[in-house]
Amino acid sequence: MGKYSSSSRRQAAPPRNQVPPLVRGIGCITMVLVPILAYGTAIYLINGPGRSWPIPATWLGTPRIPAFMFQLQGLAGIGGFLQAQTNLQANLIFALAITLVIYGFMSIVYGYVYAMFGPSKYGPTDVPPPRVKTKKYTR
Repeated sequence: MGKYSSSSRRQAAPPRNQVPPLVRGIGCITMVLVPILAYGTAIYLINGPGRSWPIPATWLGTPRIPAFMFQLQGLAGIGGFLQAQTNLQANLIFALAITLVIYGFMSIVYGYVYAMFGPSKYGPTDVPPPRVKTKKYTR
């Protein structure tokens, strides 16, 4: 045993740049729930009682599936499912737009919360910016 060592073991400190598991779990849940919520909202907006959106006519109706898709062994069930969906293209486009809006709103809220409760801008070795009052130069 050396002069500066001890027989007791120290517990290793957790890595500094690792995201906590709880935060990763919340992010995983939002990655699943936000698109599902957006798709449900898109269906309500398009097929809802007071729809007055200027939606192109090509987006509405059942999707057109090529005939050879129904002859493929594995895709026969998918083709039948797609034929049963109405306004699928409009629903997907609206869901994508709503998803982007929700994620944008969440990132803005996260930025404000992080600015309020996050670590300070300056570390222990940083010097705060100087407080200098300047006067306008005149000749």
